[in-house]
Amino acid sequence: MKFKLMAVIACTAALYSCDDSTSGVGDFVSNIDKIEAFSSTYEATSETEIFTETFTKGIYSRTNRAYLGKYTDADFGEYSASFITQINCPEGFEFPEKLEKITDVSLELYYTGFYGDSLATLTVQVDELDKVIDDSDKDLYYTNYTPENYYNESGEYTAQKSYAAVDKSVSDSLRNSEGYYPNIKIDLGEKFRMNLEEKSRDPNNFKDANTFINNVLKGFYVHTVQGDGSIVYIKDIWLRINMEYTVTGSQGQDSTAVGSSVLAASKEVLMSTRMQNNEEKLQELKEDTKNTYLKTPAGLYTKITLPIESKDGKVGIYDNHKNDTLNSVTLSIKKYRYVGNDENSKYKMGVPQNVLMIRKGDMNDFFEKNKTYDNETSFLGSYDSSTNSYSFSKLNRLISHIFTEIRQGNNDADRDVVVLIPVTTETDTEGNIIGVSHDMEVNAARLFGGEDGEKLKMEIIYTRP
Repeated sequence: MKFKLMAVIACTAALYSCDDSTSGVGDFVSNIDKIEAFSSTYEATSETEIFTETFTKGIYSRTNRAYLGKYTDADFGEYSASFITQINCPEGFEFPEKLEKITDVSLELYYTGFYGDSLATLTVQVDELDKVIDDSDKDLYYTNYTPENYYNESGEYTAQKSYAAVDKSVSDSLRNSEGYYPNIKIDLGEKFRMNLEEKSRDPNNFKDANTFINNVLKGFYVHTVQGDGSIVYIKDIWLRINMEYTVTGSQGQDSTAVGSSVLAASKEVLMSTRMQNNEEKLQELKEDTKNTYLKTPAGLYTKITLPIESKDGKVGIYDNHKNDTLNSVTLSIKKYRYVGNDENSKYKMGVPQNVLMIRKGDMNDFFEKNKTYDNETSFLGSYDSSTNSYSFSKLNRLISHIFTEIRQGNNDADRDVVVLIPVTTETDTEGNIIGVSHDMEVNAARLFGGEDGEKLKMEIIYTRP
């Protein structure tokens, strides 16, 4: 009999994908030969939330990428991106021994892609920071920081440059070549060049990043001051120093050589992007009770209240299943084809490819501590174009976690509230996900749900011996 029971339990576990972490939900002892499985469906409620209303500092955006530009959308309104960056000076950096002069200095922004009108003309302005930034100030890694605290807004700017996302001054053959890396090159001007040349006379100013930032260059604030139509996704930021220096030939003769050195922004120094959305437009979408929305970056997310406890005359999952074994709990969230009302929009936003489901109270800690999802209180769902939806499985682990909290008397009002946040993932050489961060590119989705929309269905498979 014991052998039969063990075989049945093993079969049921395999059939319904029960996992070890849920074995404590409805522990039982049975002396029968057959364990019957059942299914139930529950309705979850959802609504749209604005990031800056919930988290006044915005979203945590510590990354080695930057974003720049301005774009106005019919549904989401105006959105702009600017950034603060420091420049890293590696240990051992040296100018040529016989440096004659620095001829010019430029800030070069290399980008991997963009959103919007490729030919729209925008003007970028570079302002030199007048305050050394303390890297331990976590507020700077949130998207709502105040850049005016770090530079003189009314002072003389360092440089300006007009640009378009696609540079038509570059030939088609070069622009389409494999090695071409689109960039915005900004000449930092004569005043900056002369100051850097003066500082270069003391090698100690360049002995490491900390000395360089304190003695030579505190950093830049880079922002759009004119134009509208595109956002560029910047991967590399270089400070290029062109110079002339003396070299001695094999016969002892001196001659002038021309060269350059490049200092780059990197993970060792601060880089932080500031995001600004049209709050009035976001509020209009939040008030849409027939749908919910996702909008990146730093725009909208969807909040879901799981039907754990009984309310409004409806029996919740806990009261119905507190003594059962939950073998499987899944939730699928469908996406509409179009985000807004204009189906013929010239520049359609991308679809968020990965969505993090996490308990609302855990959100900030998750990103600040660079955690990855654990399939217990945080889950990753990927967009499935064949079903036009995001699906989450193994939610029985989350339900088990909440059941335990209820039994222990945890009265947290948000214990059954999760949020959906668009994210990007970082993988190792074997393809394993080792990092999760906020999606900082321009993407959006309109989802089924909302107070007056189609309800979200949670499918539960359970055993009740």
